[in-house]
Amino acid sequence: MNFARGKLMLASFLTLVASGIGFATRTAAGGDWEREFNIGGAEFGAILGAGFLGFGLMIFFGGILVEKFGYKKLLLIACVFHLLSAGMLFLANPLFDSWRETNPEDATARVFNVLFWSAFIFSICQGLYEAVINPLIAQLYPDNKTHYLNILHAGWPAGMIIGGLFAAGFIGENAWFVQLPWQWALASFSIVVVGYGIMVLPEKFPETVGESSGNFATVFSCFISIPFLVLIVLHGLVGYMELGVDSWMTKLMENLLPNSILILVYTSLLMFILRFFAGPIVHKVNPIGLLFGSSIIACLGLLWLGSPIQSVFMIFVAATFYSFGKAFLWPTMLGVAGERYPQSGSVAMGALGAAGMICVGQIAGPRIGTQQGVEMSQRLEKTAPDTFSRYASPEVTKSWGYEYRALDAAKLNAANGTELVGGKPKSTDAITNAALIPAAEKKTLVKNASTDFKAVQDSYLYGGRQALKLTSYIPAAMAIGFLGLLIYYRAIGGYKVINLDGTEEGHDSASGKEAPDGTGPEDTPAASEY
Repeated sequence: MNFARGKLMLASFLTLVASGIGFATRTAAGGDWEREFNIGGAEFGAILGAGFLGFGLMIFFGGILVEKFGYKKLLLIACVFHLLSAGMLFLANPLFDSWRETNPEDATARVFNVLFWSAFIFSICQGLYEAVINPLIAQLYPDNKTHYLNILHAGWPAGMIIGGLFAAGFIGENAWFVQLPWQWALASFSIVVVGYGIMVLPEKFPETVGESSGNFATVFSCFISIPFLVLIVLHGLVGYMELGVDSWMTKLMENLLPNSILILVYTSLLMFILRFFAGPIVHKVNPIGLLFGSSIIACLGLLWLGSPIQSVFMIFVAATFYSFGKAFLWPTMLGVAGERYPQSGSVAMGALGAAGMICVGQIAGPRIGTQQGVEMSQRLEKTAPDTFSRYASPEVTKSWGYEYRALDAAKLNAANGTELVGGKPKSTDAITNAALIPAAEKKTLVKNASTDFKAVQDSYLYGGRQALKLTSYIPAAMAIGFLGLLIYYRAIGGYKVINLDGTEEGHDSASGKEAPDGTGPEDTPAASEY
């Protein structure tokens, strides 16, 4: 049976483009949600976390389903549910308006649930995509898995570039062109979803490892390997650092850049370019060595980004350094799973992806947001106690072992989103026009805006930097883990690629076997009939 290998690769690439667009636009929606729904940092972090939780659960169980039912069915199911997630976004505002009239105390909590479940369904679709496309590409390109998986995963930063530029142009008060309703911006990924859905509908897909082997139980054999269990833990940390920081990058860089989504676009562009060069790099340095070096660079990059940089140029220099650290981590980990545990097919890759996404959704997203909020509140209370008393919520927030008075989301957004000239706000309209700030407090806030706005913005910036510094401990821990794996593989004779028939070969000899036309791997039983 013939398979259109190039078309399946492109369709798989586009699933990640769609996911990246949805991710980037959602990270830019925080300001709109604060203004329209009074959704604060903790709630925003929870919504971002939901965008990974379903991913983590489904990429693992999806891997099992893929081995049982095949690639195409799950890919088309994900396409339908992705469109459902987009449709839910358009319900948020009319439902919120209705709830404000009937039960205003619960309106914010209820609309939070709508946004949360929309993000959750979106993430389930992402999980199904990854459960399908990672083993599919590894099967289509068996002799150069790490290289082609890196190319495949260039689709994610490509989507973030498109989504980030779209957000910069059309989302928020600082939009370059015109501010569109956030629902239309966040649902823009649907265009790509429809496109690749039409593309794959008539195509035939190869059998999975589980279908072709006839022994479904063998796909779970990876879980009896201690090095694989170590990889699962390390991939959880990779997810925490890479996607956790990406989730918050836009908000953490507010007040430093005219349009903070640009930092996410820039780092995504670097990742997109670098992932096309992973093959030559990994041929010179084995995958575990590449992961070890990348972790060290990422750690130093986060420390640099968390330092008190004032120059926009130096912010982008630090971001460049950090991008070199994070670019290869995720796809190279999947390549290791494919090379060391080929008999486990999509289950091994799904287990790694699940660890990364669950860690982001349940730990990194909310924890980074909490750390930023804690550091910001403590800084403001210390440096400007009067301002803190006016902007802090009366209730104590308890999260991740912290107890603190968070800043009111509506007040924070008004102060943080106002341009300062000579340390003074150009206008206090953000306070007077904020529907979610109590009218009784507006006069006092306007009166003290000349001192309060700068104090709030300085504290916000400090909190973001501290959150990045605290996150740098994660890649430091990763480096220790990868160093341990380097020592382990050295002790057993070096890193080897394991074939489906159980034979082993050195990584250099197993990689880069190009076809005669130079377009891909040599023909093999798994890849020749395309």
